[in-house]
Amino acid sequence: MPIPKVEVSRITKNVLMLRLCDDETKYFEGLWYIPEGVTYNAYIATLPEGAIVFDGWKHTYGELFIETLKQHVDLKDIKYVVVHHTEPDHSGSLKNLLSIVDAIVVGHPMVKDLLNSFYGLNTKFKAVSDNENITFSGYTLKFIHVPWLHWPDTIVSYLQEEKMLFSCDVFGSYGIPSKVFFDDMDEKEKNLFKWYSKKYFANIIGKYIDWVQKNLAKLQNQNLDIRIVATGHGPLYRDLKPILELYKFWSSKQFVKNKTTIVYTSMYRFVEKAVKIVEEEIKNIEAKYRIYGFTDTHRDAESDIIGDVLDSENIVLATSTYDADIFHLMKHIANLINAKIPENKKILILASYGWGSVAGKKLKELLSKFKVVDIIEFKGNQIDREQVKLALKKLFSN
Repeated sequence: MPIPKVEVSRITKNVLMLRLCDDETKYFEGLWYIPEGVTYNAYIATLPEGAIVFDGWKHTYGELFIETLKQHVDLKDIKYVVVHHTEPDHSGSLKNLLSIVDAIVVGHPMVKDLLNSFYGLNTKFKAVSDNENITFSGYTLKFIHVPWLHWPDTIVSYLQEEKMLFSCDVFGSYGIPSKVFFDDMDEKEKNLFKWYSKKYFANIIGKYIDWVQKNLAKLQNQNLDIRIVATGHGPLYRDLKPILELYKFWSSKQFVKNKTTIVYTSMYRFVEKAVKIVEEEIKNIEAKYRIYGFTDTHRDAESDIIGDVLDSENIVLATSTYDADIFHLMKHIANLINAKIPENKKILILASYGWGSVAGKKLKELLSKFKVVDIIEFKGNQIDREQVKLALKKLFSN
């Protein structure tokens, strides 16, 4: 296995970032296709009386994490290890670290049990309550609980003297940035990472969208003087406003007017023919749209679909009846949309059938929290263009 790129960057006088650039993981969480890769950002604060480690890397890179740490800190100086979130892409290297350092693990009260169940770790542990401060070596760390972003044990911490917010998954993104800070990217890369951030948000945090609003308000009410946001994935931010505004928009259940995401499954290109008719008619409306398809020669990524659906006003789902049910890939996509996407969407369903029409009705039932404006069921590839026009008129009406 090739050794991934490791970047060590000084963020402030006392804080280093240890970034592992993972271009080997193709399916984040074993589900989300990410050809763009992902980073794991850990941090070390070296203070007069010792060092604090913030999070770690995926277990696959546990030994490499220790070797990297050794180059920048004497391991015996590590006094605290802060766990913002126990998901193994951040906590996986802790077993390697805690087998050789005598440090106190700091985290949400749930963390001690999770570390034991994941890694068999029974370590010195300090549970921090919401808004609790710890003072060490003349520096103050404030801990804020932000549950369900995206696990119940998620916290963020604020290093007061450095004016740094360690946010872990919150404000994170997929992708391997060319710069440490988002602010230093050119406009092309900034736009790319806005997409990676939206995709990450929709995939990972989307199910807990109501908690995003609560926790953003909670963070803002702290009135912290944040000069650096140190994320667990992707770029860091000197200016919180750009990513904060995006989080507010994504979690507000607003959408881009007339934006339409079209998703289809087509075994033998009958459904694909119907989608081409839909596309031709949408072009006449001049709406922004994106098409994702699953055929015998091509598959698009569920991660991209969910990322695009998040801020779409409309969704078109086109599929077929299969085994007297919804075609299985479409059922999978519909289940993801149901779980990850807020209910403020209008949906048009197209369903092909051979000897019995089933998929359209079942898909409507599955997506009952959304407004299904119409179902067009057609035999084989015999879809009626006029019927499509009428259905699209309903979809794009106010």
